[in-house]
Amino acid sequence: MNRQDCQKSIINSLTWLSTQVGVYNRLNLTDINVHSENFYRDFLNLAFGYNLVNINIIDPNAAAIDLGDEGNKLAIQVTSTSALTKTRHTVSKFIEKELYEKYDRLVILNIASKTTHTVPSVGNGSYSLDTKNDIWDIGDLAVKVNGLQLSEIQEISNFLNQQLYLKPTEKLPRNVETILRLIELISDEEHPAAGEGFLDEPFPDEKINKRFSDHAEFLKQEFLTLYQDYGAVLDSVEQESDLGQVKLRRVTQHLRLYSDKVLNECDGDPRKALAQLIDGFVSMLNENGFEADTGAAQFYIVKHLIKCNVFPNKEEKYG
Repeated sequence: MNRQDCQKSIINSLTWLSTQVGVYNRLNLTDINVHSENFYRDFLNLAFGYNLVNINIIDPNAAAIDLGDEGNKLAIQVTSTSALTKTRHTVSKFIEKELYEKYDRLVILNIASKTTHTVPSVGNGSYSLDTKNDIWDIGDLAVKVNGLQLSEIQEISNFLNQQLYLKPTEKLPRNVETILRLIELISDEEHPAAGEGFLDEPFPDEKINKRFSDHAEFLKQEFLTLYQDYGAVLDSVEQESDLGQVKLRRVTQHLRLYSDKVLNECDGDPRKALAQLIDGFVSMLNENGFEADTGAAQFYIVKHLIKCNVFPNKEEKYG
């Protein structure tokens, strides 16, 4: 791979891990945070020539830091919490344990995404952490890796592919992966609806209660039933994953045009069209050996129906 391809591969890998961590944490599956310590130890050592060791393995009661390189006098805490209170607590413990006597620099590495703090530094006369330069996330790591030699970038890319994509134990829950794959599928620029769409403003009440009045109770009940099982999952995916607004806009555009086509094929029957739409997407998801969670896919489409991105408004359909 050339330099640009390697850089894209690295960004995709780190983003994938960040998304995974964020979703797992919102679902209270926090074991991944422990595994991330060793992953980032190996990644940082390879990328930047550090000699970090996992302090928690050497000293299970260690406070404030997870990784340490005594030769480079660098300490790192690996965390998925970005709040200022967490930063203050970390620095406070670092000072309390007088770790500044062993390490000249403390870095907080946020494995989900960091928050820009309003204060420039945290600490006191003994030690002060620079909130701009000493709090990292995957964006900072990508920038640092970008300045390396091509051979080093290629090695990092290979390492990430081996570590992140070949381990079945690190797969996302099937319902989460179904939604992520569905978003990727629908937002694909090769989608037949790409470049087209509707400019209509959505009117959920008019749409459900008037346009589809004969099916209103069915559509509402479908949404409420599925929401109990999949509402929190979709919320976590949308809030924690790095999907981007452009991709989400493409999902909306493609769904509006494609679903309208299916509705016309089904003579305006939303029940029949909805079933055909979901079956079609699930079949496409299953083409490459992935077993999609049909309920998760169904909820994603039904939610977009309620938001008027599926079967978009057609004023002539109701009086």
